[in-house]
Order: sequence, then C-alpha cells, then structure tokens
Amino acid sequence: MTRRSERFAFVDFGSICSGCSNNCCRRFYAVLLPEEEEEFREASFEVRTELGSVRAIGSRGGTPCPYLDKSGLCSIYPKRPLDCRLWPVMMYYDFSAGDRVVYLDLDCPATATGRIPKEVVDNIVRELGRVDIDEEWLKKYTLAPWPNNLVEIARLRPDRR
Repeated sequence: MTRRSERFAFVDFGSICSGCSNNCCRRFYAVLLPEEEEEFREASFEVRTELGSVRAIGSRGGTPCPYLDKSGLCSIYPKRPLDCRLWPVMMYYDFSAGDRVVYLDLDCPATATGRIPKEVVDNIVRELGRVDIDEEWLKKYTLAPWPNNLVEIARLRPDRR
C-alpha cells in the first residue's frame, strides 16, 4: 500500500459492495497516483487527457479489472490504489474556482440508495483536506473520461487546505 493510500486505511466498503451486480471493477478504471504507477505497472494502461496522460488499472474495452477474482472480489483489496479505495468518493479540480471538489458518484448503487455511511464519507473528506495531492496530477485526473454522474458533497478551497 502506498503512503497516501495508507492514510485511508479506514475505508472499507467491502460489506457494502459484496453482491453488487453492477460491479465497478467490471465497468470502470481507477487512475493511479504517480507513486502507485510502478507497483501496478504490469496491469496499467494509459489514459490521455488534454493536459497529458495518467496511468490507470481496471476495466478497459469491456474487460474487467485484472485484479477481480472469479467470485467478483478484489484480489488486492488491502493494497488497492487510492482511487479504488475511495470510490464512490471522488475529488476533482474546479478549473474556474481553483477548488478541489469532492463528489459522490451516483453510478454506484450503494451511493444512489444511500447505503454509504455518512461518517465514513465525512472522514474521507476530512482526510482529503489534509493529504498532499499534486495539483497538476489532479487536473489530469479531472479530465480523464468518466461518466460524471456526480453529486457535490464538499469544496476544499486553497485557503482551507
């Protein structure tokens, strides 16, 4: 597990996600932090954005994440990348305001039905406000193609980070 991921070790959606028929690992990819790229080099692929490329793992071209086992569970769950660890919570960069905006992704059935515990989300938001995320990387992450069925839950303004 990487240093930033370790700060979010309290996030465990396993019981909420078990049995989900819309398994995110079959539909989406996770963008890797630069510090995670080497660890997942063999399974990663490039995602191009207007500001440059990022590396990702997960679903691609209709193929599920290579770390998804036959029973539909993550085979690397304890050491999964930060993006996997936090989803359905996502943080994007607001290009017009310069804020970091935290969202919940409504493409997650647990989010859409209100099964994500508020206290866990609040703790994630609090920790995202404390963690050092490279702004240039965050801009590329924000521009990576995504369905964007998102609802804003917090703004982390530069003067409050």
